[in-house]
Amino acid sequence: MILFGCTLLFLLLLALAVPVAFSIGMASLVYFWFADVPLVVAAQQVLAGPDSWVLMALPTFVLAGMLMNSSGISARIVDFANAVVGSIRGGLAMSNILANMLFGGISGSATADAAALGTVIIPAMKKAGYRPDFAAALTSSASSIGIVIPPSTPMIIYGAIAEVSVGKMFLAGVIPGILMGLFLGVVVYCLALHNRWKPVAPFSWRNLARKSWAASLALIMPLIIIGGLLLGAYTPTEVGAVACVYGFVVSYLVYGSISLREVYKNLVDAAVLTSVVTITISFSLLMGWILSQQRVPEMITRWFLGFTDDPSLTLVLITVLMIVLGGPLDATPLLVVVVPILIPVVKALGVDLVHFGIVIIFTIVLSQQSPPVGNPLFVVAAISGQDIFTITRANIPFIIAATVLMYLILFFPEIVLFLPRLAPGG
Repeated sequence: MILFGCTLLFLLLLALAVPVAFSIGMASLVYFWFADVPLVVAAQQVLAGPDSWVLMALPTFVLAGMLMNSSGISARIVDFANAVVGSIRGGLAMSNILANMLFGGISGSATADAAALGTVIIPAMKKAGYRPDFAAALTSSASSIGIVIPPSTPMIIYGAIAEVSVGKMFLAGVIPGILMGLFLGVVVYCLALHNRWKPVAPFSWRNLARKSWAASLALIMPLIIIGGLLLGAYTPTEVGAVACVYGFVVSYLVYGSISLREVYKNLVDAAVLTSVVTITISFSLLMGWILSQQRVPEMITRWFLGFTDDPSLTLVLITVLMIVLGGPLDATPLLVVVVPILIPVVKALGVDLVHFGIVIIFTIVLSQQSPPVGNPLFVVAAISGQDIFTITRANIPFIIAATVLMYLILFFPEIVLFLPRLAPGG
């Protein structure tokens, strides 16, 4: 009864727009008070939250992405994407997808991708005659590739929660991220044939060489991350530090497009964002302790195992649950509140936790593309001036494509596990 009351309090606080971390914390402390559990236990659990080697990678990748975003490389990446795929029918829309794939290897955030590239590509698509709602919808969906292709902030959080190697998660996201770009590209090409969209310009090797050189320093960062992890040259935490140094050198010393004042602002913003995530994780461990004491994960595991012992069917049920919960919950609370309850279930069924992690990432991708909490949707709505529901309607073909890919990955785990098994220790 106490747990039920605290759950209602948690939901009430969320409805009142209290930050998720404090909603979890206050509801948990109320449980400790009425259950007569010593508060020192609460302090121990909260302090244990940030004490994770995995989470050390979070601030470095966040800072590296912010430095590269501030350097104004988005226009260079769009120009390079135009040079590569602009000659295809619907070339500007294709460039949107490729640019987001490349930018995703830098920022690790769908919202950052939507903001940085949307300001460049959406006005260009509108000027070229594309419908504003379509331009915004494509940018929103393509930006979600940013949390599938490494580095990915949700992958780091999942790695800390599930005690899974972030390096393996990063490698596991490479092929699904590329496939997501291809799936969205197929949708765009079909629409381009139907609507008779034209290419941007004829293909030119000289133009490709020029644009490749202009964007080369930005394009090297994903190679540093993926190549280093695949060769076992460094850990995810170490590669995050390398990415930070590289981001500073490129943005400040080479491009000269960022001042020391802006570097300082990026340091502050990265610290704030990291703190928000870390505080949320800390308080979620408090709730996790309570749920463990009440044997909630065991009850849920028994329910799933009693309902079905088929791993694939269980994963299908979990994807439905996560997508529904992803409506009102953002990515971080969805990961830190719901996933720890599901981990014992997938372990009992023998599901690979890296495979499960990528499936979970795709449920977040789908959740980001629907109101009311779809952050990339709100960003592109502000840039395009379109209503969020109008954008969502135009987004339906891309949502269907991402859903098909998610279930393809769910039923064929080797798509996810191929690269992690090639890495040292895989």
